[in-house]
Amino acid sequence: MRGILIMCAAILVLALGYLGWRFSQPDHHGRAFTGARETQIGEIATNPAGFTNGEFRIKGKIVRQCPASGCWFFLEDGNRKQLRVEMGDVTPQLPQNIGSFATVEGRIVKVGDEYQFAGEGVEFSKR
Repeated sequence: MRGILIMCAAILVLALGYLGWRFSQPDHHGRAFTGARETQIGEIATNPAGFTNGEFRIKGKIVRQCPASGCWFFLEDGNRKQLRVEMGDVTPQLPQNIGSFATVEGRIVKVGDEYQFAGEGVEFSKR
């Protein structure tokens, strides 16, 4: 009986340890990051046409997100510059993360008269 209790306690400790580790990890969706050049959202927002060649990495706070499936969101930098990020082609459904921070790798694409960031991979974190 004592052995069973010790084994149950050990399993409980391991499970709690795993859950603590798992929830401390960033939440990644889409393609693994490739090490694209980090660029500020403000730089892209000022001259989006100048960033249509190549892949970039951006970081910011999520201020708006698609209410139905989370497939697009707006990232804002510390200077209140925003950029729309579209993830629907890569992962059509994302968890709601308004107020969280995101790191995204992808490219700038022209959609009609506007530019947006077509994400290939995204990582959400609380900071």
